[in-house]
Amino acid sequence: MNATAVVVMEPGSEWPTGIEGLTNVVGLGSLGEDLLLRTRAKLDVFQRREFTVSLAVLACSTATCGDLFGSRATLARALLGAVTGTASGRLILSARNTISRPLRRELVTLAARLVDESRGTTATVALWFTEPAHGAAPRLVAAYSPEGVGAARRRPATRAASR
Repeated sequence: MNATAVVVMEPGSEWPTGIEGLTNVVGLGSLGEDLLLRTRAKLDVFQRREFTVSLAVLACSTATCGDLFGSRATLARALLGAVTGTASGRLILSARNTISRPLRRELVTLAARLVDESRGTTATVALWFTEPAHGAAPRLVAAYSPEGVGAARRRPATRAASR
């Protein structure tokens, strides 16, 4: 089987830091059922073509209204399911460092739940907070993972992402 990566972008999100050269992008539409259906359809195509998803990234927007948390969680779980079928698959939730405190707590809670759900697999879950670097690519500000990796302050995205 061939390995691939997929990036799902919520409307209003930014391209994730440290993820260059990926072509399998799902997103840019209303968040909710439409984005979930398109993501599942893309994952089904990969499976039929005998591709495994070694890396899945969910680029999160700043939106927090209504049933958004449930939609985001369902979408993240679909991506987690895709990477658990791969040896050492990775799921990354990515958001701007400037998001609200309630959204930050929401994402940390979601990442913790996903870590619990991935126990017994080789998959890892990470939560990245990024910030723009004055005209350059966004930088990784903090990264959280089940291994207890703390803040990765002000490192260039490519170095921080490769650790």
